[in-house]
Amino acid sequence: AQVVDRVGKVPGIVGGCTLISAAMFALPFCDHTKSVEQMAGVLAMWAAGSSLLSTSPVSFISDRVDDEKRAQAIALLRTSGDVGFLIGASTMGALADWAGSLDMAMQSSSIILGTATMWFAARNILTAQMAKSKV
Repeated sequence: AQVVDRVGKVPGIVGGCTLISAAMFALPFCDHTKSVEQMAGVLAMWAAGSSLLSTSPVSFISDRVDDEKRAQAIALLRTSGDVGFLIGASTMGALADWAGSLDMAMQSSSIILGTATMWFAARNILTAQMAKSKV
């Protein structure tokens, strides 16, 4: 939470998603039987990204809704996250079964998350630029 307070909500979300996406992509390349340090480094990167994402989205949503609708907005955020976990896991599990490779499913998830992260970052940059140009 302190990091997000210092750097901002959008950088916290983008940073968290980027760390998780990079870790997801790198994980299939790790060989835990030969290098525990390599695996620990990738998992530490994933944990850092998850920590950023534990607070950033809630703060981001809270700033964008009225006080009386804040609880509903946070509940909807959590519910949509749960639905995403269910659909994402099912889809990537089906892809792994079809392709015969869990690695490909993991890296496909990484690419999808990376693309969504870039879209979110670009949209927020453009929104901020438009707001500055109106002033």
